[in-house]
Amino acid sequence: MQPDLTKGELGILMDGLTDDVSFGMALIHLEVRGNTPGRDNPPSVVQIDAVFRSYSRLIEAGLLKLGKLQYVDGGPPGRVAPVEHVEEPAAIVRSRVETACRSATGWGDWAFSCWTVNTKTGDERASRAGES
Repeated sequence: MQPDLTKGELGILMDGLTDDVSFGMALIHLEVRGNTPGRDNPPSVVQIDAVFRSYSRLIEAGLLKLGKLQYVDGGPPGRVAPVEHVEEPAAIVRSRVETACRSATGWGDWAFSCWTVNTKTGDERASRAGES
C-alpha cells in the first residue's frame, strides 16, 4: 500500500514527470523555502532535515531515487551537455548537501547539490495525482 503523501511530496513527483528535481526545487515544493526567499541564505540543518525526511518517505515507498547528475561525456562542469542521474545512498547525499550549505556563498553553491528522479511507480503516482 502506498503511503499518503503531502502536497509538497506530490509536487516533487509531479515535477519529476518532466525533469530531474533539484534540492532547491524540493525545498520550494515542500514549502521549506519560498520561491522567492527574502534572503539568499542556504538552508539550515533543520530545513535540510525536513527535506530528507520527505526524501526518505518517497524512497522507502519506491517512488523516488536520490543522487547527483553527471555529464554523460565526462567533460568539465558549467556547460550545457547531456547528463545522467546517478543514484547514491541518502547518507552520502545528505553529507554532500550539508557540506555545500555550510560553505555556500550563493544559491548556486547548494541548490543543485542533489537531484531526484521518479521511479516508474513514482511516475504512475504523480500521473494519478494529476488526474484528480
